Amino acid sequence: MAAGKYSFTIEQGSTFTRTFKYKDANGDPFDLTGYDVRMQIRSSHSSLAPISTFDNSGNGGFELSIPAGESVKNQIALTITATQTAALTFDQAIYDIELESGSIVTRLLQGKIKLSPEVTK
Repeated sequence: MAAGKYSFTIEQGSTFTRTFKYKDANGDPFDLTGYDVRMQIRSSHSSLAPISTFDNSGNGGFELSIPAGESVKNQIALTITATQTAALTFDQAIYDIELESGSIVTRLLQGKIKLSPEVTK
């Protein structure tokens, strides 16, 4: 299945939270138990260095997790603190989210991120 496309805006200086729900080709919740999840933000596809890299092991500082519990087993939660969004400086960037299980890697989602600059500091 091809990666989904989803673009969003981060408000600089505000806490950002987003929950992504993964469903299989039939529209049924896909159990992510045992999977690792990772995400990168880059200024362009050809950028050598990412703006941010993080995964569900806590690398990168942003909270990217697969919540525990039967009712959320198909969800990926992304949280970026107000302090972390205040430090972001791009106008627009791109991202993707990948799932990994053993040697199998699946790109789940991709898109653009726009940063809405903070006025009150």
